[in-house]
Amino acid sequence: MAKKPNKKTQTPPAQAKNKTRAAPAKKNIPANWLLIIILVAVAAAGFIAFYPCLHNGLTTWDDEGYITNNFDIRDWSLHGLKYLFSSYAMGNYHPITMLSYAIEYHFNALNPYIFHRDSVLLHILTSLAVTIFTWLLTRNLNITAFCGILFVIHPMHVESVAWASGRKDVLFGLFYFLALIAWYYYCSAKKNKGAYYALCILLFLLSLLSKGVAVTLPVSCLLVDYYLKRPLKLNLLLEKIPMFLLSFAFGVISIKAQDSAGAIQKTPYSIFDRLLYASHNFLAYIWKSILPVNLSNFYIYPAKTNGSFPIDWYIAPVVLIALLYVVYRFARKNRAIIFGFLFFASAIFLVLQLLPVGDAIIAERYSYLSYFGLFFIGGSVYANVMKGVPSWVKPFKTIIPFILIVYGIYLTVLSRERCLVWKDTLTLWMDEMEKQPLDPQSYNNVASEYKAQGKYDEALPLLNKSIALNPNFANPYSSRGEIYTMQKKYPLALADLNKAISLNPNRGRSYLGRAILYGSMGKIDSAGADFKKAVQMEPYLPELYYNLGIYEDLVGNYDSAVASYSKAIILQPTMIDAYFNRGLAYLKHNDIDAGIKDFDVVLQINPQSAPAYLDRSAAWNSKKEYKKALDDALMAQQLGYNVDTNYIKGLQQLAGQ
Repeated sequence: MAKKPNKKTQTPPAQAKNKTRAAPAKKNIPANWLLIIILVAVAAAGFIAFYPCLHNGLTTWDDEGYITNNFDIRDWSLHGLKYLFSSYAMGNYHPITMLSYAIEYHFNALNPYIFHRDSVLLHILTSLAVTIFTWLLTRNLNITAFCGILFVIHPMHVESVAWASGRKDVLFGLFYFLALIAWYYYCSAKKNKGAYYALCILLFLLSLLSKGVAVTLPVSCLLVDYYLKRPLKLNLLLEKIPMFLLSFAFGVISIKAQDSAGAIQKTPYSIFDRLLYASHNFLAYIWKSILPVNLSNFYIYPAKTNGSFPIDWYIAPVVLIALLYVVYRFARKNRAIIFGFLFFASAIFLVLQLLPVGDAIIAERYSYLSYFGLFFIGGSVYANVMKGVPSWVKPFKTIIPFILIVYGIYLTVLSRERCLVWKDTLTLWMDEMEKQPLDPQSYNNVASEYKAQGKYDEALPLLNKSIALNPNFANPYSSRGEIYTMQKKYPLALADLNKAISLNPNRGRSYLGRAILYGSMGKIDSAGADFKKAVQMEPYLPELYYNLGIYEDLVGNYDSAVASYSKAIILQPTMIDAYFNRGLAYLKHNDIDAGIKDFDVVLQINPQSAPAYLDRSAAWNSKKEYKKALDDALMAQQLGYNVDTNYIKGLQQLAGQ
């Protein structure tokens, strides 16, 4: 009989001991290190996806009201900061968002790079918070990586990041997910629960002060309770009473803010129409989370043909009901799917246009928070697949990660391309014009850019197209009237501007256009009346104060002219014409030194300005600084300006040359 081997000699004691010590490391250390790697990957992916927007400028779409022409963010006094927290901005109450703009302006003025850099950083921080929150909930690296990466690179989030006015999304999203992390610790901790609860409330308040749609946080906390299997007792609701009270208060404030700007539409849409909109929008957001193509910054309401919508709008409620049935029938016992679906539904519900707000039927920025729920479902499905559940996916386990990597690269490329669309106002609205050819606003906005560049022949056909698409849209009439004024077609200009004012009597720019027209026609009193109306309606419009300065100068009110030019300069520090005209007004007011300082600024901005050299020469001449006056006159002549030779000869004699 063969002798049994001695088991003690099979494995040396030292090796056995080493194996025993190594086991815990395999269970604990890799997960911690992998989580750190995932966080680094999320940050890197966000930087790669959104790097192009660091080179973008500011647009004229809301950026003017929030940043470029917003005097409120430039007042760093205690009174100014108090005003940010006690007033609405562009139909919204989000003082923390406005404070972020104020801080950026205080240290960097209107440098677009700073605004975009900070938005990218805030988005990356929000994505890291999403990653950590997912890890705390699931302790699953696959779900964590899936949610974090997809959240940070998704093209539907570009609008919130690349648009400077989208700052409220990345700010409220950051505080929102930090509040959920605090809530998780409140639910899980055995000590310091009160501290975690207080921290959650504080972060919730900061989120509300960044954007009003954060009112859904109490519902999200209930969903966290459900996912963590907290016992369903009365205290689950009682502990959230302070949250619901905050949500109610800020909900009322948000409605009042929107209504103050006329954003809550008194529309002819019936309840049935709104149900169609809500059903379609719900499905559209889900579809775009999977295949985010044909993205646009503005989605118009569908047009009815013979009183009917396109057939797919009537199919949408049926599809939605079928989807809800499938979720209930097959996934009601799957906590991950129910949690993710209800998170998405509760976050998107307020912006499905059951109560129409604004002119767009959907908006990509509305997906910023809600998409976490869909990504959570996707991550949970992926985690199960990697476990071989269901069994038929086992043969595909090895290729699915590669498919997801390719999909991630695809989404990153789409996001980078979308960032380039937000480069400036013209690229933004030209893309909209291509994607939404029935949107009158896109034609008007592209035309406005051409008008600002003096390309009137290119602007007019676009304005005509905008009016043809919507004859009740006031803005293109106003812009076309301004072009006709520049072309000295005064009867046509007056007809268009009157039409614009009749369609929208609360639009200050139309009164400004008509005031300029009246001034050109010599109707000084009428111009003055329209200037007053324009100032009341749009008190932060730099071109308004510039033209008002011209008017005051024309009627001989030099003090008022200086004040108006100064206001224009405060609102737009690079407005060279305002400096130039204020310099002339100072000379008329016999404030020679102030006039010279303004001409100095003009020449710093544009060293080729011959008129500035000549007018500064006149200022030096009045101060008997004949050498400086001569040098400036000769420079103006050198730049091609027709300078009176007798004036130069006189200066040469006075300067002793």
